[in-house]
Amino acid sequence: MGGSVDFSSIISDKLPAIINWAPGFAIKLLLALLIFIIGRMIVRKLSGATVTGTQKIPNIDKTLAKFFGSLVAFIGLFAVIIASLSALNIPLGWIATIIGAMVVALGFALQESLGDMASGVMLAFFRPYKIGDEIEINGERGVVKSLDIFATTLTTVDNIELVVGNGAAFSNKIKNYNGFGDLRLDMDFGVSYDADLDEAIEVIKSAADGDDRIIDRPHGPWAKVTELGDSAVNIQLRLWCEAKNYKAIKMDMSQRVKNALDKAGIEIPYEHCMIIPMKAK
Repeated sequence: MGGSVDFSSIISDKLPAIINWAPGFAIKLLLALLIFIIGRMIVRKLSGATVTGTQKIPNIDKTLAKFFGSLVAFIGLFAVIIASLSALNIPLGWIATIIGAMVVALGFALQESLGDMASGVMLAFFRPYKIGDEIEINGERGVVKSLDIFATTLTTVDNIELVVGNGAAFSNKIKNYNGFGDLRLDMDFGVSYDADLDEAIEVIKSAADGDDRIIDRPHGPWAKVTELGDSAVNIQLRLWCEAKNYKAIKMDMSQRVKNALDKAGIEIPYEHCMIIPMKAK
């Protein structure tokens, strides 16, 4: 047919050039792969050395050391990729142009990720929490496992891993249960209006006696009437403990106070539901 393209002639014309070009390109490609593989290994070593070295510096804890390590890994891997592309004889100016265009394009598409990275830097330096702290971020509670460039990883009490973007962490309220080391435990107990309140207070406080996990700083166990409820007089028990013992003491005290009140003959009232019979039509 007229105007048809003769692919066989094109291939036969280009084939010698391809055969001559292929060995040289294969060598460059192999060199680029070697640079990438070896460079990535070196970057990992440098990242680990950064973590180990910075931990020896005074006032730098494990959290900040790991953050610096992840930052070195991120920057180092970027440099290795540039070096690998250069081995392919790709002009650096052209690479810079492509990277600039990608940064602009990705800047719009990945605004949240870039915000996470900036927030990660802020979290690393202001350190509202560190690895091992039990925290609550935007309603999610767990123990900090890691603080990386883009995200904070938490482990919940039921062993579920939570990954929270650093942007969400930095822009929301952060509650750190280990911030000051000790926590105050507040527990409310209701007793009958017929009960002797002074006796009830002493009985509730006595439930904390003999527990070495309860500390006397800034003061020992405290109990007072805090509310006159609809069906009970509410007495609040306050005591101090180390953060690591908070949950265990809270569970133990509920049973101890119940047993102590029962032994003293003090009634714990409960709400009654009044059922009004309906007249048959």
